[in-house]
Amino acid sequence: MRKYEMILAVMFIGVFMGCTGTLLKNMGSFEPSATATGHFEKFVIHNDYNYFLSGSDVYPVAIFGLKKNYIIGSDEDLWKKIDSKQEIISELVSNMQRRLMECCFQRPHGFDILDNHGHKIGEWYSMLGLIIGIKIKEEGKVVIYPPSDTDDVKRYQDRGNDRGR
Repeated sequence: MRKYEMILAVMFIGVFMGCTGTLLKNMGSFEPSATATGHFEKFVIHNDYNYFLSGSDVYPVAIFGLKKNYIIGSDEDLWKKIDSKQEIISELVSNMQRRLMECCFQRPHGFDILDNHGHKIGEWYSMLGLIIGIKIKEEGKVVIYPPSDTDDVKRYQDRGNDRGR
C-alpha cells in the first residue's frame, strides 16, 4: 500500500507543479535593492520612468517608478500617477519615512521591480512585509497588485481595529 501512496503523491506534485508553473510563468517579482532605496532617499528622478503611488497623497503606502515603455494594465484607481518632480517625490518620501517611523518603528526600503524574465523595469519604495504581486501581460502591459490591507498597513494609515465602534 505504501508504494501506491508514493505514486499518488508524486502524481499530485507533478500536476500541482505543472499548474502553478503555467500560472506563474508571467509573474514578475520585487527584489530588495540598496540602490533603489538610495535613489528614493536621495530623491533621484529617472527621466525614463513614470511614477505612481498607492494610498494617501500625503502618506503613501508605496511609491514606484515604472519604465515608460510599460503601462499599467489594471484598474487605474489602484495607482495614482504623480508628477516626476524632485520636490514632489522628496515630500512623499519624507512623509512616508516620518509616518512609518512613528507608527511602526521602521524605515521604508527600496526594491527593483523585475519582469517575468528577471529584467529590471522599475523601482519600488515601501515598508517591509507588504503583500504585493506583479504580472506581465502582452504589449508592455503590467498589472501591479496593490498592497494587501494587512494590520501593518492599517496601523500605518492610522486605521486601528478600535475605529468605528
